[in-house]
Amino acid sequence: MLLPPRGHLRATGRFDYIDHYYRGALGLALRERLRWVRAVLPLEGCARLLEIGYGSGVFFYEAVRHADLVIGVDIHPSAADVRRRCAADGVRVTTIQADGCVLPLAASSIDVIVLISVLEFTDDPVHCLRESLRILRPGGRIIAVTPRIHAWSDALWGAFAGIDPEAEFHGGRQRVERALADAERRLGGVVIERYPRPRPLPRALAPYDLIVIRQRPRPDRRSTPRNTYLDVERVANQGAEQSSP
Repeated sequence: MLLPPRGHLRATGRFDYIDHYYRGALGLALRERLRWVRAVLPLEGCARLLEIGYGSGVFFYEAVRHADLVIGVDIHPSAADVRRRCAADGVRVTTIQADGCVLPLAASSIDVIVLISVLEFTDDPVHCLRESLRILRPGGRIIAVTPRIHAWSDALWGAFAGIDPEAEFHGGRQRVERALADAERRLGGVVIERYPRPRPLPRALAPYDLIVIRQRPRPDRRSTPRNTYLDVERVANQGAEQSSP
């Protein structure tokens, strides 16, 4: 797992734990989340990868090894600074300030979408998943890591991080469960796989779910139309220009 040099990236908000990635048991847990995502990325790589809620950009360093174009969307105003810091390490990404529930990207234009501990902080994860599926190409996948509700893991996280998870999530984990149920019930052509993490803990004890949502390939479309990729590049370039100082 490739990580940025320690101290190079800056926290972009209250829930950005970049400074903890390199310290003790909490750092180990944070790094493990990235490894879980890496393990289910397409083996052959992909053309377009989008990370929703990229924060300081810690996963970009690994993501660029698996995709031709990496795009990050986040609501914080530090897109230009994150892009500059990553570029200084040779990590070329496009960062856009936008809401994950209103993605400024064309339909069927992204191969892989990554959300690492994002859905539980989203006011409307149902709409976030619907938007993600809108821009996901047939045959693509959404990869999400989200915490489960366990009293023991909440207490452990509180001891290490000094915060009460439920006080921070405000019911976010329950909203994620409803969003996944909505996707299974309402959206055809979607396969949802859930893996308890870390292994080998059973689901009854595992503090995290690794979720992979696959968009079934359509029989009448072998690949994403070229014009939607052009739309992605156009919007990405516009986002980069707008977030430049």
